[in-house]
Amino acid sequence: MYYAANNVNPNTQCIGTATSTTPTGPYTPQGTSLACPASEGGAIDPAGFIDDDGTHWVVYKVDGNSLGGGGPCGNQDGSFSTPIRLQRLAGDAITSVGDPVTILDRSPADGPLIEAPSLIKRDGLYVISFSSNCFNTPLYDIGYATATSITGPYTKAAQPLLLTGQYGLTAPGGADLAPGGNFMVFHANIAAGRGMYTAQLSWNESVAAV
Repeated sequence: MYYAANNVNPNTQCIGTATSTTPTGPYTPQGTSLACPASEGGAIDPAGFIDDDGTHWVVYKVDGNSLGGGGPCGNQDGSFSTPIRLQRLAGDAITSVGDPVTILDRSPADGPLIEAPSLIKRDGLYVISFSSNCFNTPLYDIGYATATSITGPYTKAAQPLLLTGQYGLTAPGGADLAPGGNFMVFHANIAAGRGMYTAQLSWNESVAAV
């Protein structure tokens, strides 16, 4: 299991790992963090991936907007980077192999951040979904990028997968892609806060649509 939790010293969120002999637990956390770039704001939103050759990877967001910068979710002045990083893991799926690689970062169109990565592979193409802007504003959305190599370079799609106003949704984000990329789950505003939705994707080569 990959998870984000608060690290007391330094006071920031970091990526941890935990193991169990059964899917339902109990899980035992490892003694050290998998990723904890404290000077960059910490790390959140981990998601695991197993490639066709059996190698294990995890993607996560460097939480630069936690360092400040104003606005509804921090970093409104653009002071801090919020890159998506990729870490290769050993066969035990918890031990880092080499240094992490930055595979995606925000552009001016993404507002103060990108976050919530989910990595899959379909038809030889690596696809990473992500959210842009702030979840507590209607600008929150779901985008994606593709690459022919797991380490990139990744090319962002010209249009997001989901925006506020489509299908009556407000602030869709936090998508997780199913293996093969034909389905995804995500959250969006409901009267009680945030609700979970599902969607089916169609593909025209490297271009996806809901």
